[in-house]
Amino acid sequence: MYLGLVERLAGVDFAGAAASLGLERQGAGCLVPLLGGEYLVGPTGVSLAEGGKAFITHRIVLAWYLLHAGSGEPSGSMVPYRELPGGADFARALQTLVHQRLAEGFAGRLAQLKRAAASLGAEELESSSPHDGAWRFAALPKLPLELRFYDADDEFPAEAKVLYDLTAPNFLDLECLAALAHILVLELERAARNS
Repeated sequence: MYLGLVERLAGVDFAGAAASLGLERQGAGCLVPLLGGEYLVGPTGVSLAEGGKAFITHRIVLAWYLLHAGSGEPSGSMVPYRELPGGADFARALQTLVHQRLAEGFAGRLAQLKRAAASLGAEELESSSPHDGAWRFAALPKLPLELRFYDADDEFPAEAKVLYDLTAPNFLDLECLAALAHILVLELERAARNS
């Protein structure tokens, strides 16, 4: 799949994509920040900005992001994946891959989750709702994600919810939006291990 995307990247107008998405040009491609890392996306593929190979999921999502060449601005209205147009079909799989994994992995480890989120550049959100922690991540330019985390207590297990801006489908298809939430899980786990 990725090799087919690379073939299509050769035909991308990177100058136009950079202007539309607010990206910095580098050589024939663009620098794209993704959850605490920086990647070079160009006509020959996707790599870490400092050189080296990026994870395959990251490469696929970043290639699609440039191929999709979305436009517009985030609305500020955050919704669960199932409320995105067509999102109900894959919401159950996302529950296991993302929400359950975050809840189980960070149950009783709220301080570690806070440090991991901060290391990815997340903005901690203040709220009157009962969650124990909430963060907004600039997952990709113009594509924020929010994480709301409810730690376990005597009555309930931990719960995690990832929310998307209503405009997210302007920038990635539903499969890549699900993969983006999975990347968030992987990067939080990695950051927690390194903190």
